[in-house]
Amino acid sequence: MTKETHSKGGYIIALLLLPYIYDTFMMEYTLSYRIVLLFIYAYFTYLGSLLCDIDMKGSYISKRFPIIYKLFGKRFRHRGFTHSLLFIGVIAFLGDMVIVSSDNNVVFTCIFSGILAGVISHIILDLITKEGVELFYPISINFSILPIKTSSKTEKNINKFLSLLVIFLIGYRFYLITL
Repeated sequence: MTKETHSKGGYIIALLLLPYIYDTFMMEYTLSYRIVLLFIYAYFTYLGSLLCDIDMKGSYISKRFPIIYKLFGKRFRHRGFTHSLLFIGVIAFLGDMVIVSSDNNVVFTCIFSGILAGVISHIILDLITKEGVELFYPISINFSILPIKTSSKTEKNINKFLSLLVIFLIGYRFYLITL
């Protein structure tokens, strides 16, 4: 999948999880601070939705964070470790350690919730491609649900559908706020 498709998928997962994140972690703060927290959550969802491709030299994320790519991304084959349940577990574990050591700071909670939502959406979207992912890394078996080719007409149609879904979910969330 392309960067655009992954970012939209990340926003969809983030919008679906938003009621839980908002009610559980943000309700006790002022409206202006909640808005800042929502932007932090959305931005890190965007980064998380692209993070899995840090293992690919020409990807958007590896170009933006070349030091992380050199230290981390070069060591793994594409759609291996960074596209696995193990990677989700590592991100969740690191996030939990940071959140607990920061005395449950809401900013770190929003950052890691966003990253985790984005990473999960990325892996789900890559599962529907022809190439698939090594979901149970280090076992090198690729799992693929559908034979969709990256940058194909089918993916472009999926991208359009995800765009409509993002718009719908944003509208729906605003509608719920006004009730």
